[in-house]
Amino acid sequence: MAWRLHEHVLRGEIDNRARGRVAGRIWLAGVEEPLVLQLLGDCHPDLAGCLLRFENPKPVAMTTKPPALRQRGTVGDITAARRVRVFKIPFEEAYAMIKAGRTPPEHRANALYLEWHADLSGHVVIESTGYRLEVSEPAWRFTAEELAERERRAAEESSNTFAVEIRADGTEEEWDEFRCEELLRESDARGDKYRHLLEKYLDHPDRDRIIAHEMGWTWIEEALDEKAETASSQENDDELSEQEDFVAIGIELPAPEPSREGIDWVRNERGGIVHPIEKRATDALYALLDDLRSAGNPEERHAGLGEFLAHTMTLSGKLAGALGSLARGWDGCESGLTIASLKRALDVLHHALSAAGALGVDTPFPAARIAHFRDELFAIREDMLELMAQLRER
Repeated sequence: MAWRLHEHVLRGEIDNRARGRVAGRIWLAGVEEPLVLQLLGDCHPDLAGCLLRFENPKPVAMTTKPPALRQRGTVGDITAARRVRVFKIPFEEAYAMIKAGRTPPEHRANALYLEWHADLSGHVVIESTGYRLEVSEPAWRFTAEELAERERRAAEESSNTFAVEIRADGTEEEWDEFRCEELLRESDARGDKYRHLLEKYLDHPDRDRIIAHEMGWTWIEEALDEKAETASSQENDDELSEQEDFVAIGIELPAPEPSREGIDWVRNERGGIVHPIEKRATDALYALLDDLRSAGNPEERHAGLGEFLAHTMTLSGKLAGALGSLARGWDGCESGLTIASLKRALDVLHHALSAAGALGVDTPFPAARIAHFRDELFAIREDMLELMAQLRER
Protein backbone atom coordinates (compact mmCIF):
# COMPACT_ATOMS: atom_id res chain seq x y z
CA MET A 1 0.00 0.00 0.00
CA ALA A 2 1.36 3.38 -0.93
CA TRP A 3 0.46 6.96 -1.66
CA ARG A 4 0.37 7.11 -5.49
CA LEU A 5 0.28 10.78 -6.45
CA HIS A 6 1.21 10.88 -10.15
CA GLU A 7 -2.10 12.24 -11.46
CA HIS A 8 -2.24 15.01 -8.82
CA VAL A 9 1.26 16.41 -9.40
CA LEU A 10 1.51 19.93 -10.82
CA ARG A 11 5.28 20.26 -10.89
CA GLY A 12 8.28 19.45 -8.77
CA GLU A 13 12.02 19.21 -8.37
CA ILE A 14 14.37 16.53 -7.05
CA ASP A 15 17.91 17.57 -6.07
CA ASN A 16 20.61 14.93 -5.52
CA ARG A 17 23.61 17.20 -6.11
CA ALA A 18 24.64 16.72 -2.46
CA ARG A 19 25.86 13.16 -2.18
CA GLY A 20 23.84 10.92 0.16
CA ARG A 21 20.87 13.29 0.34
CA VAL A 22 17.85 14.00 -1.82
CA ALA A 23 15.98 17.28 -1.35
CA GLY A 24 12.91 18.32 -3.25
CA ARG A 25 9.60 20.10 -3.52
CA ILE A 26 6.47 18.76 -5.17
CA TRP A 27 3.32 20.79 -5.77
CA LEU A 28 -0.02 18.94 -5.91
CA ALA A 29 -3.14 20.25 -7.66
CA GLY A 30 -5.65 21.41 -5.07
CA VAL A 31 -3.06 21.64 -2.27
CA GLU A 32 -1.74 25.08 -1.39
CA GLU A 33 1.68 24.20 0.05
CA PRO A 34 4.19 21.86 -1.62
CA LEU A 35 5.51 18.61 -0.24
CA VAL A 36 9.05 19.25 1.02
CA LEU A 37 11.38 16.25 0.72
CA GLN A 38 14.36 15.66 3.00
CA LEU A 39 15.55 12.12 2.26
CA LEU A 40 18.63 10.07 2.99
CA GLY A 41 20.14 8.19 0.06
CA ASP A 42 20.83 8.72 -3.63
CA CYS A 43 18.94 8.50 -6.90
CA HIS A 44 19.58 5.79 -9.48
CA PRO A 45 22.67 6.36 -11.66
CA ASP A 46 20.73 8.23 -14.37
CA LEU A 47 19.72 10.97 -11.89
CA ALA A 48 22.49 10.66 -9.28
CA GLY A 49 24.23 14.02 -8.79
CA CYS A 50 21.56 15.86 -10.82
CA LEU A 51 18.82 18.41 -10.32
CA LEU A 52 15.59 17.14 -11.90
CA ARG A 53 12.65 19.41 -12.64
CA PHE A 54 9.34 17.96 -13.88
CA GLU A 55 5.88 19.18 -14.82
CA ASN A 56 2.58 17.37 -15.33
CA PRO A 57 0.64 18.84 -18.29
CA LYS A 58 -2.66 17.27 -17.15
CA PRO A 59 -2.91 17.42 -13.35
CA VAL A 60 -6.03 16.26 -11.50
CA ALA A 61 -7.00 18.15 -8.35
CA MET A 62 -6.62 16.16 -5.14
CA THR A 63 -9.91 15.93 -3.24
CA THR A 64 -8.79 13.63 -0.41
CA LYS A 65 -6.47 14.58 2.45
CA PRO A 66 -2.89 14.85 1.13
CA PRO A 67 0.13 13.23 2.76
CA ALA A 68 2.18 15.14 5.32
CA LEU A 69 3.82 18.21 3.83
CA ARG A 70 7.17 17.41 5.49
CA GLN A 71 8.50 14.25 3.86
CA ARG A 72 11.47 13.09 5.93
CA GLY A 73 12.76 9.58 5.42
CA THR A 74 14.76 7.43 3.03
CA VAL A 75 15.07 7.18 -0.73
CA GLY A 76 13.55 4.20 -2.53
CA ASP A 77 13.89 4.00 -6.32
CA ILE A 78 14.27 7.39 -8.01
CA THR A 79 14.89 7.18 -11.76
CA ALA A 80 13.74 8.59 -15.09
CA ALA A 81 14.53 5.37 -16.94
CA ARG A 82 12.01 2.82 -15.64
CA ARG A 83 10.79 0.70 -18.58
CA VAL A 84 6.99 0.36 -18.91
CA ARG A 85 4.39 -0.54 -21.56
CA VAL A 86 2.53 2.45 -23.07
CA PHE A 87 -0.30 2.63 -25.61
CA LYS A 88 0.56 4.73 -28.67
CA ILE A 89 -3.02 6.01 -28.86
CA PRO A 90 -5.39 7.47 -26.23
CA PHE A 91 -6.65 4.88 -23.78
CA GLU A 92 -10.27 5.18 -24.88
CA GLU A 93 -9.26 4.37 -28.46
CA ALA A 94 -7.11 1.49 -27.23
CA TYR A 95 -10.03 0.17 -25.21
CA ALA A 96 -12.30 0.37 -28.26
CA MET A 97 -9.79 -1.71 -30.22
CA ILE A 98 -9.57 -4.27 -27.43
CA LYS A 99 -13.36 -4.42 -27.28
CA ALA A 100 -13.40 -5.11 -31.03
CA GLY A 101 -10.92 -7.96 -30.59
CA ARG A 102 -7.91 -6.09 -31.98
CA THR A 103 -4.55 -5.38 -30.35
CA PRO A 104 -3.85 -1.66 -29.87
CA PRO A 105 -0.41 -0.34 -30.83
CA GLU A 106 1.93 -0.02 -27.88
CA HIS A 107 5.61 0.39 -27.11
CA ARG A 108 8.05 0.27 -24.24
CA ALA A 109 8.94 3.67 -22.82
CA ASN A 110 10.92 5.27 -20.03
CA ALA A 111 8.86 6.41 -17.06
CA LEU A 112 9.75 8.81 -14.30
CA TYR A 113 9.58 6.80 -11.06
CA LEU A 114 9.96 8.60 -7.73
CA GLU A 115 9.72 6.47 -4.60
CA TRP A 116 10.56 7.17 -0.98
CA HIS A 117 9.66 6.00 2.53
CA ALA A 118 8.64 8.80 4.92
CA ASP A 119 8.32 8.80 8.69
CA LEU A 120 4.74 10.11 8.67
CA SER A 121 3.30 9.15 5.29
CA GLY A 122 4.92 5.77 4.75
CA HIS A 123 5.45 4.58 1.18
CA VAL A 124 5.05 7.30 -1.50
CA VAL A 125 5.23 6.69 -5.27
CA ILE A 126 5.00 8.98 -8.31
CA GLU A 127 5.16 7.26 -11.71
CA SER A 128 4.40 8.70 -15.14
CA THR A 129 5.47 8.65 -18.77
CA GLY A 130 3.69 11.92 -19.51
CA TYR A 131 5.66 14.49 -17.50
CA ARG A 132 7.94 17.08 -19.06
CA LEU A 133 11.45 16.61 -17.62
CA GLU A 134 14.55 18.79 -17.33
CA VAL A 135 17.74 17.21 -15.97
CA SER A 136 20.93 19.11 -15.13
CA GLU A 137 24.47 17.93 -15.68
CA PRO A 138 25.61 15.69 -12.78
CA ALA A 139 27.64 17.25 -9.99
CA TRP A 140 29.08 13.79 -9.24
CA ARG A 141 28.83 10.19 -10.48
CA PHE A 142 28.97 6.74 -8.94
CA THR A 143 32.23 4.85 -9.30
CA ALA A 144 32.27 1.37 -10.85
CA GLU A 145 32.71 -0.12 -7.36
CA GLU A 146 29.74 1.81 -6.02
CA LEU A 147 27.55 0.68 -8.92
CA ALA A 148 28.46 -2.95 -8.25
CA GLU A 149 27.62 -2.53 -4.56
CA ARG A 150 24.24 -0.96 -5.39
CA GLU A 151 23.37 -3.92 -7.60
CA ARG A 152 24.35 -6.35 -4.86
CA ARG A 153 22.19 -4.57 -2.26
CA ALA A 154 19.25 -4.36 -4.68
CA ALA A 155 19.41 -8.13 -5.20
CA GLU A 156 19.38 -8.73 -1.44
CA GLU A 157 16.54 -6.30 -0.74
CA SER A 158 14.28 -7.61 -3.52
CA SER A 159 13.50 -10.69 -1.42
CA ASN A 160 12.11 -8.58 1.43
CA THR A 161 9.86 -6.02 -0.27
CA PHE A 162 6.96 -6.62 2.11
CA ALA A 163 9.08 -5.65 5.09
CA VAL A 164 10.06 -2.43 3.29
CA GLU A 165 6.39 -1.69 2.69
CA ILE A 166 5.54 -2.01 6.39
CA ARG A 167 8.69 -0.37 7.79
CA ALA A 168 8.19 2.44 5.29
CA ASP A 169 9.92 5.09 7.38
CA GLY A 170 13.35 3.50 7.01
CA THR A 171 13.54 2.33 10.63
CA GLU A 172 13.35 -1.08 12.28
CA GLU A 173 10.51 0.04 14.57
CA GLU A 174 7.36 -2.01 14.08
CA TRP A 175 4.34 -0.02 12.99
CA ASP A 176 1.51 0.03 15.51
CA GLU A 177 -2.16 -0.07 14.58
CA PHE A 178 -2.49 3.73 14.59
CA ARG A 179 0.38 4.33 12.17
CA CYS A 180 -1.03 1.58 9.97
CA GLU A 181 -4.47 3.25 10.01
CA GLU A 182 -2.88 6.40 8.57
CA LEU A 183 -1.29 4.34 5.82
CA LEU A 184 -4.63 2.68 5.05
CA ARG A 185 -6.52 5.94 4.52
CA GLU A 186 -4.98 6.51 1.12
CA SER A 187 -5.99 3.02 0.04
CA ASP A 188 -9.66 3.99 0.40
CA ALA A 189 -9.49 6.33 -2.58
CA ARG A 190 -7.64 3.70 -4.58
CA GLY A 191 -10.26 1.15 -3.60
CA ASP A 192 -13.06 3.43 -4.77
CA LYS A 193 -11.34 3.83 -8.13
CA TYR A 194 -10.87 0.07 -8.45
CA ARG A 195 -14.53 -0.64 -7.64
CA HIS A 196 -15.63 1.92 -10.25
CA LEU A 197 -13.43 0.28 -12.89
CA LEU A 198 -14.62 -3.18 -11.90
CA GLU A 199 -18.24 -2.15 -12.34
CA LYS A 200 -17.47 -0.47 -15.67
CA TYR A 201 -15.52 -3.38 -17.20
CA LEU A 202 -17.04 -6.30 -15.27
CA ASP A 203 -18.18 -8.25 -18.35
CA HIS A 204 -15.33 -7.30 -20.66
CA PRO A 205 -13.19 -10.28 -21.75
CA ASP A 206 -9.97 -8.32 -21.16
CA ARG A 207 -11.16 -6.84 -17.87
CA ASP A 208 -8.07 -7.65 -15.78
CA ARG A 209 -5.65 -6.07 -18.24
CA ILE A 210 -7.74 -2.89 -18.67
CA ILE A 211 -8.14 -2.40 -14.91
CA ALA A 212 -4.46 -3.06 -14.27
CA HIS A 213 -3.54 -0.42 -16.88
CA GLU A 214 -5.93 2.17 -15.43
CA MET A 215 -4.71 1.52 -11.87
CA GLY A 216 -1.07 1.72 -12.92
CA TRP A 217 -0.38 -1.89 -11.92
CA THR A 218 2.33 -2.55 -14.51
CA TRP A 219 3.49 -5.70 -12.71
CA ILE A 220 0.05 -7.29 -13.23
CA GLU A 221 0.11 -6.40 -16.92
CA GLU A 222 3.51 -8.02 -17.22
CA ALA A 223 2.32 -11.13 -15.35
CA LEU A 224 -0.68 -11.41 -17.68
CA ASP A 225 1.64 -11.09 -20.67
CA GLU A 226 3.82 -13.88 -19.34
CA LYS A 227 0.80 -16.05 -18.63
CA ALA A 228 -0.52 -15.51 -22.18
CA GLU A 229 2.85 -16.39 -23.70
CA THR A 230 3.33 -19.59 -21.69
CA ALA A 231 -0.26 -20.85 -21.45
CA SER A 232 -0.91 -24.26 -22.99
CA SER A 233 -3.54 -24.78 -25.67
CA GLN A 234 -5.59 -26.88 -23.27
CA GLU A 235 -8.40 -24.99 -21.56
CA ASN A 236 -8.01 -24.61 -17.80
CA ASP A 237 -10.85 -25.71 -15.55
CA ASP A 238 -13.24 -22.90 -14.66
CA GLU A 239 -13.06 -23.73 -10.98
CA LEU A 240 -9.48 -23.18 -9.79
CA SER A 241 -8.37 -23.38 -6.21
CA GLU A 242 -6.74 -20.38 -4.55
CA GLN A 243 -3.33 -22.01 -4.92
CA GLU A 244 -3.89 -22.64 -8.65
CA ASP A 245 -5.01 -19.06 -9.25
CA PHE A 246 -1.65 -17.74 -8.08
CA VAL A 247 0.44 -20.42 -9.73
CA ALA A 248 -1.24 -19.53 -13.04
CA ILE A 249 0.60 -16.19 -13.02
CA GLY A 250 3.83 -17.55 -11.58
CA ILE A 251 3.25 -16.89 -7.87
CA GLU A 252 3.58 -19.87 -5.56
CA LEU A 253 2.02 -19.32 -2.15
CA PRO A 254 3.79 -20.79 0.90
CA ALA A 255 2.17 -23.68 2.75
CA PRO A 256 0.60 -22.70 6.10
CA GLU A 257 1.97 -23.95 9.41
CA PRO A 258 0.30 -27.35 10.08
CA SER A 259 0.17 -26.79 13.84
CA ARG A 260 -1.95 -23.64 13.34
CA GLU A 261 -4.75 -25.38 11.45
CA GLY A 262 -8.08 -24.44 12.99
CA ILE A 263 -6.48 -21.48 14.76
CA ASP A 264 -4.99 -19.27 12.02
CA TRP A 265 -6.24 -21.16 8.98
CA VAL A 266 -8.78 -23.61 7.62
CA ARG A 267 -9.70 -24.72 4.12
CA ASN A 268 -12.75 -23.33 2.36
CA GLU A 269 -15.04 -25.35 0.11
CA ARG A 270 -12.65 -24.90 -2.83
CA GLY A 271 -9.65 -26.09 -0.83
CA GLY A 272 -8.17 -22.61 -0.44
CA ILE A 273 -6.41 -21.41 2.71
CA VAL A 274 -8.45 -18.84 4.67
CA HIS A 275 -8.67 -17.58 8.23
CA PRO A 276 -11.49 -19.14 10.32
CA ILE A 277 -13.12 -15.73 10.88
CA GLU A 278 -13.06 -14.97 7.16
CA LYS A 279 -14.60 -18.38 6.43
CA ARG A 280 -17.34 -17.84 8.98
CA ALA A 281 -18.24 -14.48 7.45
CA THR A 282 -18.15 -15.90 3.90
CA ASP A 283 -20.31 -18.88 4.91
CA ALA A 284 -22.83 -16.50 6.46
CA LEU A 285 -22.85 -14.41 3.28
CA TYR A 286 -23.44 -17.47 1.07
CA ALA A 287 -26.25 -18.64 3.34
CA LEU A 288 -27.85 -15.17 3.17
CA LEU A 289 -27.57 -15.15 -0.63
CA ASP A 290 -29.14 -18.61 -0.83
CA ASP A 291 -32.04 -17.52 1.39
CA LEU A 292 -32.59 -14.36 -0.63
CA ARG A 293 -32.51 -16.30 -3.89
CA SER A 294 -35.08 -18.77 -2.54
CA ALA A 295 -37.28 -15.82 -1.52
CA GLY A 296 -37.18 -14.33 -5.02
CA ASN A 297 -34.40 -11.78 -4.42
CA PRO A 298 -36.46 -9.32 -2.32
CA GLU A 299 -33.34 -7.19 -1.73
CA GLU A 300 -33.76 -5.90 -5.29
CA ARG A 301 -37.04 -4.29 -4.28
CA HIS A 302 -36.39 -3.41 -0.64
CA ALA A 303 -33.70 -0.77 -0.05
CA GLY A 304 -33.08 -1.66 3.58
CA LEU A 305 -32.59 -5.33 2.80
CA GLY A 306 -30.29 -4.41 -0.07
CA GLU A 307 -28.22 -2.24 2.27
CA PHE A 308 -27.89 -5.11 4.75
CA LEU A 309 -26.71 -7.45 2.00
CA ALA A 310 -24.22 -4.88 0.65
CA HIS A 311 -22.57 -4.39 4.04
CA THR A 312 -22.43 -8.15 4.63
CA MET A 313 -20.73 -8.63 1.27
CA THR A 314 -18.24 -5.86 2.00
CA LEU A 315 -17.45 -7.40 5.39
CA SER A 316 -16.43 -10.68 3.76
CA GLY A 317 -14.03 -8.88 1.44
CA LYS A 318 -12.55 -6.72 4.21
CA LEU A 319 -11.86 -9.78 6.35
CA ALA A 320 -10.19 -11.55 3.43
CA GLY A 321 -7.82 -8.61 3.03
CA ALA A 322 -7.19 -8.24 6.75
CA LEU A 323 -6.54 -11.90 7.56
CA GLY A 324 -5.05 -13.42 4.41
CA SER A 325 -1.43 -12.95 5.51
CA LEU A 326 -2.16 -14.27 8.99
CA ALA A 327 -3.81 -17.37 7.56
CA ARG A 328 -0.79 -18.04 5.36
CA GLY A 329 1.68 -17.48 8.17
CA TRP A 330 3.74 -15.04 6.09
CA ASP A 331 6.84 -13.80 7.90
CA GLY A 332 5.99 -10.25 6.84
CA CYS A 333 2.61 -10.29 8.61
CA GLU A 334 2.56 -7.34 11.02
CA SER A 335 0.18 -7.25 14.00
CA GLY A 336 -0.32 -3.49 13.73
CA LEU A 337 -1.46 -3.67 10.12
CA THR A 338 -3.76 -6.63 10.83
CA ILE A 339 -5.36 -4.82 13.77
CA ALA A 340 -5.84 -1.62 11.76
CA SER A 341 -7.47 -3.60 8.94
CA LEU A 342 -9.72 -5.46 11.39
CA LYS A 343 -10.86 -2.16 12.89
CA ARG A 344 -12.00 -1.09 9.43
CA ALA A 345 -13.79 -4.39 8.99
CA LEU A 346 -15.49 -3.84 12.35
CA ASP A 347 -16.84 -0.53 11.11
CA VAL A 348 -18.44 -2.33 8.15
CA LEU A 349 -19.84 -5.01 10.47
CA HIS A 350 -21.45 -2.33 12.65
CA HIS A 351 -23.07 -0.81 9.56
CA ALA A 352 -24.44 -4.26 8.70
CA LEU A 353 -25.85 -4.67 12.21
CA SER A 354 -27.44 -1.22 12.05
CA ALA A 355 -29.00 -2.02 8.69
CA ALA A 356 -30.37 -5.30 10.03
CA GLY A 357 -31.74 -3.56 13.13
CA ALA A 358 -33.59 -1.04 10.95
CA LEU A 359 -35.53 -3.75 9.10
CA GLY A 360 -39.17 -3.68 10.17
CA VAL A 361 -42.21 -5.93 9.97
CA ASP A 362 -42.79 -4.81 6.38
CA THR A 363 -39.51 -6.39 5.25
CA PRO A 364 -40.22 -9.12 2.63
CA PHE A 365 -37.91 -11.60 4.36
CA PRO A 366 -38.53 -13.82 7.40
CA ALA A 367 -37.82 -12.04 10.67
CA ALA A 368 -36.38 -15.26 12.11
CA ARG A 369 -33.73 -15.40 9.39
CA ILE A 370 -32.83 -11.73 9.91
CA ALA A 371 -32.37 -12.49 13.61
CA HIS A 372 -30.23 -15.51 12.74
CA PHE A 373 -27.87 -13.47 10.58
CA ARG A 374 -27.67 -10.69 13.19
CA ASP A 375 -26.65 -13.27 15.79
CA GLU A 376 -24.01 -14.59 13.41
CA LEU A 377 -22.64 -11.08 12.89
CA PHE A 378 -22.46 -10.55 16.65
CA ALA A 379 -20.55 -13.83 16.99
CA ILE A 380 -18.14 -12.80 14.25
CA ARG A 381 -17.66 -9.49 16.03
CA GLU A 382 -16.68 -11.28 19.23
CA ASP A 383 -14.20 -13.43 17.31
CA MET A 384 -12.65 -10.32 15.75
CA LEU A 385 -12.34 -8.52 19.10
CA GLU A 386 -10.73 -11.56 20.69
CA LEU A 387 -8.22 -11.85 17.85
CA MET A 388 -7.36 -8.14 18.06
CA ALA A 389 -6.70 -8.52 21.81
CA GLN A 390 -4.39 -11.48 21.13
CA LEU A 391 -2.47 -9.55 18.46
CA ARG A 392 -1.97 -6.58 20.80
CA GLU A 393 -0.34 -8.90 23.33
CA ARG A 394 2.30 -10.11 20.85
